[in-house]
Amino acid sequence: MRNSSPIKFTAQIILPLCLLASSGCGKPPAPIKTTAPVVPESPTPLPAQARAGNSDRNPATWTAETLHQAIKAKNPGYNGGGQFQIEGGRVMVAVLAGTGVSDLSPLQGMKLLALDLQGAPVQNISALADMPLTELYLDGTAVNDLSPLKGAPLQKLYLNGTRVEDLSPLTGAPIIELNLFGTGVRDLQPLIGMPLQMLWLNETPVDNIAPLAKAPLVSLTLHRTRVTDLSPLAGTALQRLHIAGTPIADLAPLRDLHLTRLIFSPATITNGVEIVRTMASLTELGTTLEARMVPENFWILLEKGTIQ
Repeated sequence: MRNSSPIKFTAQIILPLCLLASSGCGKPPAPIKTTAPVVPESPTPLPAQARAGNSDRNPATWTAETLHQAIKAKNPGYNGGGQFQIEGGRVMVAVLAGTGVSDLSPLQGMKLLALDLQGAPVQNISALADMPLTELYLDGTAVNDLSPLKGAPLQKLYLNGTRVEDLSPLTGAPIIELNLFGTGVRDLQPLIGMPLQMLWLNETPVDNIAPLAKAPLVSLTLHRTRVTDLSPLAGTALQRLHIAGTPIADLAPLRDLHLTRLIFSPATITNGVEIVRTMASLTELGTTLEARMVPENFWILLEKGTIQ
């Protein structure tokens, strides 16, 4: 889970309930805390639509306090640390990462544009159906069914460490950033036609990247996948590629690319090393992301046998 939410608020945000009564309300919010702020024991009565389970029928009644209370009513473990952007009574953005939320029913019917649930004990996201979400962060949740997201105008979707295996509900989505690190996803067919620019497939069972042949990718991570063939990437505008820990042996498909970064395992390469050596666009090479360096130093260390 990230230390702070990746969601960028575009207007004044509503702070966690524990901060609303403090003098710091005019200051930028501190990073989300996962320790438990206390929700008042005698709250303001919930708006009628929240009591009825219909969250956004009368958006003008939503305030920070009633929103916190609606979430708490369905989530006894909620620590009150949620952050929200509310405009004209409508909840537009919700950051509930690390807050203990597991039941999303209080969000049903809202017109959220962005939602961060990183690390939350959430499995069922049916409450998100028909939302106009453009950003959704589910990293570290127990989510395995994406069907409620069918038709959503998602541009950023992070699923790291979830139980997701089937991407078919995302078919046709306008996703630009997709993080599948550590998921069970194998079939990339649903990604065909997406305007993908950044894709993380680290430690997935993916073995075929043919569906990515026409994607406008800028960054692709295949670390510890089963991919053996890079030919679908030939002729693309790819700039950053991570293939370390894969069985890839042939770098020839990279011949006409203008990579700026390549992370790979030289010991497994049987063809194409010279293509990389003469690629003038490269500014970073390495066998791990953490140990990347300028190409000149990389080749010196490789020849000395210091790296393999």
